[in-house]
Amino acid sequence: MDIKQKLALRKLIKKLESIRGRHTELVSVYIPAGYDIIKIIQHLQQEQGTASNIKDAKTRNNVIDSLERMIRHLRLYKQTPPHGLAVFSGNVSDHPSKIIIEVWSIEPPEPLNFRLYRCDQTFMLDPLKEMMEHKETYGLIVLDRRDASIGILKGNAIKEIASTASNVPGKAKTGGQCVHPDTLVQSIDGRIIEIKHTHNPYILKSVNFNNLTIEDSPITDKWEAEKDISYDIITKSPQLRITSSKDHMFFIATEKGIIEKASEELKEGDTLIMPERIIFKGKTQKLNPNEYYNSFLINKRGRGLLTRKRLAKNFFQKELAKKFGMTQAAVSKVEIGERKAGRLFLAKLCSQLGINFKKFLSTYAEPYKHKNVNLPETLDSNFAQFLGYLTGDGCVEEDRITFFEQRKEVALELKKKFDEYFNIISSYKYRKSKNYHQLRFTSRPLVRLIKEKFSETKKRPCPEIPELVLKSQNKIVAAFLKGLFDAEGYTNNARGGVSISINNKKIAQQIQLVLLRFSILSSLYEYDNRANKYSDKPRFTVDITEKKSIWLFQKNIGFTAKDKMEKLRLLIDKKTDKSETRQILTQGNEIRQIIEKAGYNLQMFPKVSNFFRNGRMMSKQIFKSSILDYVKDKGLYKKLKGIYNTPLLPVKILRIQKIERKTRMVDISVKNQNFIANGVIVHNSARRFERIRLEMKKEFFKRVGELANQAFLTMKELKGILVGGPVPTKDEFVDGDYLNNELKKKIIAMQDLSYTGDFGLKELVDKSKEVLAKEEVTKEKKIVNEFFELLRKEPGKVAYGKKEVMEALDIGAIEKLLLSENLPEEELEQLQEKGEKSGAEVHIISTETMEGGQIKDLGGYAAILRYALK
Repeated sequence: MDIKQKLALRKLIKKLESIRGRHTELVSVYIPAGYDIIKIIQHLQQEQGTASNIKDAKTRNNVIDSLERMIRHLRLYKQTPPHGLAVFSGNVSDHPSKIIIEVWSIEPPEPLNFRLYRCDQTFMLDPLKEMMEHKETYGLIVLDRRDASIGILKGNAIKEIASTASNVPGKAKTGGQCVHPDTLVQSIDGRIIEIKHTHNPYILKSVNFNNLTIEDSPITDKWEAEKDISYDIITKSPQLRITSSKDHMFFIATEKGIIEKASEELKEGDTLIMPERIIFKGKTQKLNPNEYYNSFLINKRGRGLLTRKRLAKNFFQKELAKKFGMTQAAVSKVEIGERKAGRLFLAKLCSQLGINFKKFLSTYAEPYKHKNVNLPETLDSNFAQFLGYLTGDGCVEEDRITFFEQRKEVALELKKKFDEYFNIISSYKYRKSKNYHQLRFTSRPLVRLIKEKFSETKKRPCPEIPELVLKSQNKIVAAFLKGLFDAEGYTNNARGGVSISINNKKIAQQIQLVLLRFSILSSLYEYDNRANKYSDKPRFTVDITEKKSIWLFQKNIGFTAKDKMEKLRLLIDKKTDKSETRQILTQGNEIRQIIEKAGYNLQMFPKVSNFFRNGRMMSKQIFKSSILDYVKDKGLYKKLKGIYNTPLLPVKILRIQKIERKTRMVDISVKNQNFIANGVIVHNSARRFERIRLEMKKEFFKRVGELANQAFLTMKELKGILVGGPVPTKDEFVDGDYLNNELKKKIIAMQDLSYTGDFGLKELVDKSKEVLAKEEVTKEKKIVNEFFELLRKEPGKVAYGKKEVMEALDIGAIEKLLLSENLPEEELEQLQEKGEKSGAEVHIISTETMEGGQIKDLGGYAAILRYALK
C-alpha cells in the first residue's frame, strides 16, 4: 500500500467511524475480488424486500433508501474491480426529521477474499482497518527430526507453502526396538502415561546403572512402526506384563552381572529388573473452587469493569442483553449490584464483553452459597478418598454423585465423613432388590468441579486415576487408593492377600504402578469374565500377597471397613518373612567376595551357604536377618546396607508368547538409555542406529534447505526469516551449510518449539511477536535517526517546523520528507502530493515510537535536504 492509498483509506475510515445510526440502518457490503457484481445487486434487491418487514417506519425507510442508493451506485460498475469493492450507505443526518442518504465505495489496496452484508448502527470497518496495519512478509521455517514446514507470514496471515517428512530412521523404522503403544511409562511428576502419548520434552523415571539408583532422564526422540512379530512377556512374582518387538532390548541379571538381551532371545526363567520403589515429591494441587458455584456476588471493581467494557464496545444495556437472550433489567441490576449473577448469565456476559470468565471470577466475584456447599481449595486427603470411591463404584449425573456400597457400616461412615467435609446432607437408602446401600450427594457445583478437574474418574469407556491425583504428594495418592479399594478392594483368603478387581485394564495397570510409590509390590492378572451375564469383557485383578507389601498397604492405605483392617492384621501375622517377590538383585557369589575381602569367615553365616554359591536367590528380609544383622564392621556393613537398599529387584520370566500379527509399536529414546515400561526396566535403542540416523538427518536438512531456498530467494518483499524447532535440531540446521548465505543473513529470530506443521508455524509467530514488532518500525527508526544525526553534524542539510519545511519543499530541495501521522488528513494528502511532484521520498512517521514522538514535538514536519541551505 503506497502513502496515497493509505491516506485515502484512513480518511474514509475516520469519516465512516464518525457516523452513528439511530437503529440498525447503516449498510456495509464487501464484494470479493472476481465476484459477479450482478449477483450482489440481486442480493441487495432481496434485502430491500426483507427490510419492508421492519416495524419502525423511519428505520424501514432508511434501510430501503440506503439499499436503493447502493444498488444505483453499483450499477455504475461494469465488473468488480481487481481487488474487490467495499461499499457503505446510510443516513448521515444529525437531525431526526431530516434524511440524508449517502453512499461511499473504495477498492481496497489488498484483494478481498470474503463476501459480507451487514446492517447495523455502525459501519463494519474492521477489514479495512486490518489493511492499515503493517503487511511485511517474513519467511517461516519450523523443523524437528520428524518433519519440517516452510511458510510465510504476511500481516496476520500465516500460510504453509511447503512441507517434508524427515524419513530419519529411528529404531522402529530399521527393525527397531519397540513396545506396544498402550505400554505405561512413569513420568517424573507422578503421571503414568501411555508411551504413545509421550514426546520430547517429557522426563521419565530411569535407572542409572553406574550406581543402581533411579533418577530423572528426558525423552530425546520418539518413533512409531508396524511390526509383524511381537512377544508378550509375563513375569512370575510379581506378575508384570509387557509386549515388545522381537529385538527390543531388556536388562537381564546374571551371575556375570547385568547384560542386555533382545526379546526374541529371552527364555523362561531369565531374570528381568523392576523398581522396588519410585520416589516422588508431589505438589499441592490448587482447585480454585469459586468458579464452580451456581451464582456470584460481584464487587464494586468488577461491576465497574463490566460497565467500562460495555461502553468501550458502544453497547447499550438493552442491546447487550439482547445478544444473549436476557433483559436490560438483568444487565442493569448486575452493573449496579442489586442482584447476584448466575453462572451461565455471567459467563455469557463476560464472553460478549471480551472478559476472561475464570479470571473475572477469581478477581472480582465471590460465590453466593445458597445451600452453603463447601468445595475444597486444594486436593486434600478427604477429597482424594471421595474421588477414589467415585472412580471405583460411583456415578456422576448432572447435579448429583451417587455411591453404591455393599456394607452398611462403610456407607454410613462415608456419609458422615463427606457430609461434614462438604457441609451438605447426602441421602442414604438401602436398595434391597439390588443388595447395596446408596449414597447421593446432590450439589451441582461439586459435579462441575469433578467434571472439569477430575473427568478421568468417569472417562468412557475406560476411567483412569486423575492426573492431579498422580501429581500430588503420597498422602493424597494413598487417600485416593483407599477410596478405590473401599469401593472395589477386598481381602483375598485364597491367595492370602489384598486384591482389587476391575473391568478396565489401564486403571489396573496404573494401580499396580502407583503402588510402587509406597514400595508395595503387586501382581496383575487377567481373567475371563464369562460368568458375568452383563459383560463379555475380561476382568483384571491386582493382588498384593507379599508380607511387607501387605504391611505397607495397611500402614499407608488401608480400608474404611474395620473388619477388613482386622483381616489385614491377621494376614500379616500368618505370613513368613520368606519372599519370592522382594529379593536381593546382587548375586550371592559377589556378596561372598565382598565379605571375604573384608576378612570375614563365611562360617559366620551358616544358613545362607547356598546363596553364596548362587544356588538360590534371597529375600531382602532374610538378607537383613541372616547376613546384615551379623555384621559389626562399619565399613562392611555400609557396603552390604547399600546392596540391601538398592531400589531395584530381580523378577523372573514366567512365560513368553510369540504373536504373529501386524501390531503398531512405539519406541522412545531416553538420555539414560532406559525407562520403566509396565513396571519393567527396558533398554532403548538410541545408539544402535545413530550413525545411519545421522546421515539421514543431514539429507533431511538438505531437503529443508532446498525448499527454503526455492521459496525465499526470489521473494523480493521478504523482510526477514524466523526459524523454530527443538534444541539442538534448529541450531544444527542453521549452523550447517543447508541454507543459502543470503537467507542466513535475513534470520532475525530462532525460537524453541515442540511442534511443526500449522501449529508449529503459529507457535513460531506467537513466540516472535516482540521481534516482529521491532522489525516493523526499524525502517522508520532508521530514517528518523538519520535526520537527527544530520541535525547534529550538518544542521544545514535538514529542515524542521512547518515554515522551514514548506520553504524547502517549494524550491525542490527536499530528498526525504518526514510527516507525523497526527497531522490532519487533508494536510497530509496535500503534502504527499506536493512532495512526490518534487521528487521527494515521503514518509508518514508513527507517533507510537520514541523517535516518532520526537518528530511530533518538532511540529510534525521534518526533512532531509538534497543540499545544505543557509
